[in-house]
Amino acid sequence: MTFLTSTGLRGGVLALLLAVCGCEDLTQYTGLWTGNVSQDPAHQHGFGPEAALTIDIGNATRAGLEARFDLPGRPGFVRFQAIRHAADDALAEVQLSGDSLRTYFGFVEPTGEAPFLAIVSLFSGFRVEARLIRGADDAYGVFTLDRGQAPDATPPP
Repeated sequence: MTFLTSTGLRGGVLALLLAVCGCEDLTQYTGLWTGNVSQDPAHQHGFGPEAALTIDIGNATRAGLEARFDLPGRPGFVRFQAIRHAADDALAEVQLSGDSLRTYFGFVEPTGEAPFLAIVSLFSGFRVEARLIRGADDAYGVFTLDRGQAPDATPPP
């Protein structure tokens, strides 16, 4: 009986530690994610109603996100530049409704334009949301992305 209790206790402690440390397998989010801007006009400010976004996630970990964005109405992919210390801050633990696993903050800078603040959230159930924000009132777009190849999008090498 002591063995069963001890084994059960160790298993329970291990499960608790995994839950507390947030050891999700985020590598499953690697690949192309594509989706359209929200149909809510407040969440498509600065973007046309048919705007689409593609993100090529190269690597996702608790410590950071390597990704490139194919921005609406702009040619080619631009690199996501993570805010270096956000992953070590409470910002990385931001929880959005819908069971978000991890949220990343960074910038994407289209050639010849001011950068967008980019907020990328990974959700259980294999869903990604991205927010592109520029200035106080220049642009605010919320994109819900699904896994898949974007039309006319060639991922970078």
